[in-house]
Amino acid sequence: MKLFPAQFIQHVLLGLTLLGTAPLALANSNLNAPPKQVIQTIENAKRMGHGTLRWFGLRVYDGQLWSNTDPEGFNYKRDPAWLELKYARDFDGSDIAERSIEEMEEIGAGTEVQRQGWRVKLTSIFPNVEKGHTLSALFTPGKGVLFFRNGLPLAKVDDPELAEAFMGIWLDPKTSAPEMRRELIGLKR
Repeated sequence: MKLFPAQFIQHVLLGLTLLGTAPLALANSNLNAPPKQVIQTIENAKRMGHGTLRWFGLRVYDGQLWSNTDPEGFNYKRDPAWLELKYARDFDGSDIAERSIEEMEEIGAGTEVQRQGWRVKLTSIFPNVEKGHTLSALFTPGKGVLFFRNGLPLAKVDDPELAEAFMGIWLDPKTSAPEMRRELIGLKR
């Protein structure tokens, strides 16, 4: 039996329905639909942008940013946001924490003493990730950040300064990845 593209898709969806996984397949096919955590916590959220971090040409991760403001008016210290990173490689959680602290220092976030405490905190939170895994941060200004791994809750941090510094890694004007910042926020060149 030869199937045309539309018929093939119908057969795949029928098979997924019979297996009970069609809603999951359909949910994952809409990249513009906010994750449920975003819907539950950020009123009128929309995907601002997406970008890719590369190191010497190698893809490290893809990211996307959700918030409820426009790109030109976005302020990462003031606006609630969901930042999701989908890893293209395997990394140790301790390496992710260490690199996060280095980036925070580069943007001038926190004191040396604060960063030492933040290093301990982040090392205890971040798991090892494999290619295809996601780590996400749901930032609430003035309150803190909730971390997620593959969409599941990982940790809650009630430290507004750490939360702001963490988001600043990608969203501060002094970030080491200005092109990715521009893409995430959805700014025009």
